[in-house]
Amino acid sequence: MTVLPVPCPQCGEAQNVIPGNFDPEGEPFGPVSCMVCGRDFVREEFLAGLKQRLVEMESPS
Repeated sequence: MTVLPVPCPQCGEAQNVIPGNFDPEGEPFGPVSCMVCGRDFVREEFLAGLKQRLVEMESPS
């Protein structure tokens, strides 16, 4: 699975802090946080944002 930065639900910035071996489907989830505001993502919101980013990338401009 491709992992892209996703927008933060709190501040809207897509600047995530993600460890190098991060797997969004892994247990336990995370850690993923926003580099701008420091908010920690929960699995559901990160996966929803990731899904949206992948759709955006596949859509013709």
